[in-house]
Amino acid sequence: MSSKGRTRSYQLAGVTIECSNVDRVVFPDDGVTKGDVIEYYRDLADVIVPELRDRPLTIERYTKGLAGGGFYQKHAQKHFPAWIERAVLGDKTVVEYPLCSSDAGLVYFANQGAIALHVWTSRRAAPARPDVVVFDLDPPDGRFDLVLRAARVIRELLGGLGLPAFVKTTGSKGLHVVAPVDGDATFDDVMALCHGVAHVACARHPDELTTEFYKKDRKGRLFVDIMRNALGATFVAPYSLRGRRGAPVSAPIEWSELDDPTLRADGFGLRAMRARLDAVGDPWANLRAEPGSVRDAARALEESAAL
Repeated sequence: MSSKGRTRSYQLAGVTIECSNVDRVVFPDDGVTKGDVIEYYRDLADVIVPELRDRPLTIERYTKGLAGGGFYQKHAQKHFPAWIERAVLGDKTVVEYPLCSSDAGLVYFANQGAIALHVWTSRRAAPARPDVVVFDLDPPDGRFDLVLRAARVIRELLGGLGLPAFVKTTGSKGLHVVAPVDGDATFDDVMALCHGVAHVACARHPDELTTEFYKKDRKGRLFVDIMRNALGATFVAPYSLRGRRGAPVSAPIEWSELDDPTLRADGFGLRAMRARLDAVGDPWANLRAEPGSVRDAARALEESAAL
């Protein structure tokens, strides 16, 4: 049998998953194979699955590796086994989304060519009630310094409103500032709050931050993107790989790491992530310990504006 056709079998929670073509090179510049990707997701399932569980999933697949191009898939496929969970959601457009709520599901999707995993900010039981708020900090070219400053600004504002803030790299160009919430508010409530926070941030730093959607209107400022907080919108999951050179990871980090001059949005890779977790632990281990209230935060923001 040629190396291209090599298989590997996994037994997870009573499920057998036969993984094919494990020696296929997925990241050609880095020598990372499909088998390496599968092993990465299996090994880190304990920190990945909790934030994937019961969230509608959009899978970014590279079935022939990065060189063959990728595509997004949000519909559960007919060939998915019955044990892969699904959620049928939508009004005018109804979609049967796949869910990834187990280690076995994570390995199965990796075998399907999944590289990046994008999730809703809400879960199946309450799809109209997000339990996380996301600020996507998208820098102008070469200005990661603006990302660092913006992240600190957003964290300070959220903290002043009683919302705990966590941060992760995107594995691409910027950072995500994330606030866990209690799921009591609607998407409209969350979007209104995020709009208010972004407005205050940009008003305080008008030369550095903007909410202008079009690049031509940003004039070198960082885009504070709040659109991940709309119904049906997604953000890249913590510890997800990204389909980019270097096999980068969207890695949760400590706030103190923003002071590290070597920090980069794509600076954490597949090969080093297990050693990092073993050395420093999961910076998001306590993400759900004390979720905040969007309604309380909105009242605090309104009161501060009236002062």
